[in-house]
Amino acid sequence: MESPKLEYIQSKDNRTIKRAMSLKQRKQRQKLGEYLVEGLRLVCDIAKNGVLRVLLVKESKCDAADIQALIELAVTKGISTYIVQDPLFAKLEDTQHSQGIIGIAEKPMHMLSHMEFTDGLYIAIDGVQDPGNLGTIIRTAVASGVRAVFLLKGTVDVYNEKCVRSTMSALHHIPIFEDVGISEFYDVVKENDITTYVTTLDNAMPYDEVQYSYKSMIIVGNEGNGVSSDILQLADQGITIPMYGNIESLNVSVAAALCMYKVREQLPLDCNTIYKSKCNI
Repeated sequence: MESPKLEYIQSKDNRTIKRAMSLKQRKQRQKLGEYLVEGLRLVCDIAKNGVLRVLLVKESKCDAADIQALIELAVTKGISTYIVQDPLFAKLEDTQHSQGIIGIAEKPMHMLSHMEFTDGLYIAIDGVQDPGNLGTIIRTAVASGVRAVFLLKGTVDVYNEKCVRSTMSALHHIPIFEDVGISEFYDVVKENDITTYVTTLDNAMPYDEVQYSYKSMIIVGNEGNGVSSDILQLADQGITIPMYGNIESLNVSVAAALCMYKVREQLPLDCNTIYKSKCNI
């Protein structure tokens, strides 16, 4: 099969390159409803999900068999595909050993007013700053059957490039609500009768001694300061993870994973998530 003829980009003034460069800024991601995706496997997953808008291929990498297969997939799906001159592509790369693949993906859009809060597990993230931590929490949330993720104001942008890589396409497998204010969060929790469990050392029960509600929400906080005092005040129950060794605390993504799976152990089978993955992500 003859390879499709693709447009070659060699100017920094190219409209598509300018668009991609602008997506390195959070305000542009919010304005355009798009974000950057880097890496062969991640871009391929996004393309299969039907949300890839543009595919950019590094000129020196375009002849590799796996990249040719991705190009053919993109062309078949009508995705705008370009070959980019190496020095120009390097300005877009965010990884040290790039695979030569960058995509522009459509941000998933979810509205709280359209969310149906059925029995199951939810998670809220308050002020986490490391994009790798946030991405790992979201990836684990999908794996553990979480219904939805709430990112409270002050949390790092989930479409930060490092965060996107950490999620491994999980962004498109679960509703994520961004920049949720405390009053809005309070209304959602109370109106939908969700029991909240916050990770804290104060007035807390060991997380493995709690009887969790069928409609539960885990709340985790900032890497250094934990959950804010306002969130602590509205939470129903404090929970803590016992430390059996000589260490003060766990990484927030590890703590979140332990708590999510502990709640899942208690939920009945009919609380399983509606999202199904065909492979391990």
